[in-house]
Amino acid sequence: MTRILVFSPYEPPADGIARHTARLVAAWDAAGHSVLVVSPGKSTRSENSETIGRHSRVARTLGVVPRRRTWRDLVEFEPEMVFVQFAVSALSVNYWSVRRLCQKFKALRVPVVVAFHEPAREYDLLGPVTHQMYRSMARVTSVPIAFSLAGAETLVASGLFRTVVEVPHGTTGVAPIAEADVERVRERYGLRTSLVLALGFTSADKGTDVLIDAARDIAQRRSGAVQFVIAGSPRQRRGIFKMMGRRDAVCQRRLVSQAGQITDVDIAFYGFVADEDVAALLHSADVVALPYRKITQSGIANLALSSRSVIVASDLPGLRSDLGDAAIYVAVGDPRALADEIAGLLDDSALALRHEMRERAGDRALTNTYEKVAERILSAVRDEGAPKDPRELRP
Repeated sequence: MTRILVFSPYEPPADGIARHTARLVAAWDAAGHSVLVVSPGKSTRSENSETIGRHSRVARTLGVVPRRRTWRDLVEFEPEMVFVQFAVSALSVNYWSVRRLCQKFKALRVPVVVAFHEPAREYDLLGPVTHQMYRSMARVTSVPIAFSLAGAETLVASGLFRTVVEVPHGTTGVAPIAEADVERVRERYGLRTSLVLALGFTSADKGTDVLIDAARDIAQRRSGAVQFVIAGSPRQRRGIFKMMGRRDAVCQRRLVSQAGQITDVDIAFYGFVADEDVAALLHSADVVALPYRKITQSGIANLALSSRSVIVASDLPGLRSDLGDAAIYVAVGDPRALADEIAGLLDDSALALRHEMRERAGDRALTNTYEKVAERILSAVRDEGAPKDPRELRP
């Protein structure tokens, strides 16, 4: 059994990294490891922590600066590994606290494993500010991890590390989807015909506007009716990154306005999708579109794999790392290419191809489960011979 200390957002509120953490923790807990998640919050009493498994709990005590009681509680836990779910936008103002605590554990020769979620999107986000935040985090990192080749290459190209451990983002395996689940989401979301779905938190990087641009072309080439559903809402941001939330809200308004100008195509917007509906909604879609402009890796892509979806995605390294041969790829930002592939898949003659793509998606989901990812992270520490410091910053 390994005692693992995790610094990360943890639901609620809804957040992609928080959900990723919950699934990794569940996998470690099921394998008999003991996990303490320290998440942003105001509680200073360890007895207020929440049990989240047989051996694990979450304490919402992470603040802008480390609290003395928090440090005592962490030391009493006696972690054998510290695991940080790192994204500047996710940790926000808690970044400085996490970095300081990691620095103290590293001084105690406890290996600090840092999973960099969004380096391809974030490293240059605020120029020297985010550069310095990444470099400071790199200095307290014993084992750097990326969840895609794109992420690993960015960390190396930025001069932060000479080598980075790449592991899959993780899937929940093949989701059990009953016919009743499918009927429920079809009724709840008003699904009547062929469905093209875009799902996830609103962001300009996700290229939903490219799908809207392609919608009329797809509808005109489709012999029967087709619906487009855009499901998701702006992500809740914290601290100084609330400005990113405002940017996402502006993006959402622009998407609604853009779709409103296409009066002869059925385009519907829905807000945040309940957990109980996600797998069935993804599976119900005839095509799931991921027309991203920029991405390191995608939680939605992995959910689509688990739901055995038919996927058309932008040809980006981060998406190829997740999806492999379980998707059809198109040029980034090209609505004509997107329309060609989606319209082709909606044709009745593509029934066999859609079935084959669903099989490929399920196979890939089983290959990259959270259980395997969780074990690979522990193996990365063992392989590096921790508790030494393998960090090698370029000059």
